[in-house]
Amino acid sequence: MLHINRDILMSIGAELRARREALSFSQNDIANMTGLTVNTVSALEKGKGSTLNNFLLICRALKIQPKDVFINDIDLTPLYTLPPSTKRRIDITKKLDELVNNSDFFDTPKRVAEVIEELESDRSESNKFSVYLTSYCKEGELDYIKEGNIKRYVKKK
Repeated sequence: MLHINRDILMSIGAELRARREALSFSQNDIANMTGLTVNTVSALEKGKGSTLNNFLLICRALKIQPKDVFINDIDLTPLYTLPPSTKRRIDITKKLDELVNNSDFFDTPKRVAEVIEELESDRSESNKFSVYLTSYCKEGELDYIKEGNIKRYVKKK
């Protein structure tokens, strides 16, 4: 278990234990209601890692909404940053989404080169753009017209 989550898991376990005790249930009672072992129930109450499935089973037994177990806000800062290539892919996807869904750019058929030019991207990424545009076709947002070896992409009507 990562150290960063230890306090959160301990807090969740303490909330579940407090709820169980408030209902006058033993760990054995919870085990009987969930099909889990007493050791699993005990471990979760001590903040030892468990599965989401086990957590939900215990919430059902305790008749507590999972969101109510999280009494404190959790710092959701990722442990690691995304690599530049992933950030670039996300940026391109956002720009393409804007072109496809919120502009009239694809009202007339466009070649991959025209899309690259419109987004001020590098021509060396034409294969990537072909893949991206094909995915819009599969999702039913664009169609393509094939003229020899050239595909032109247009908004689906």
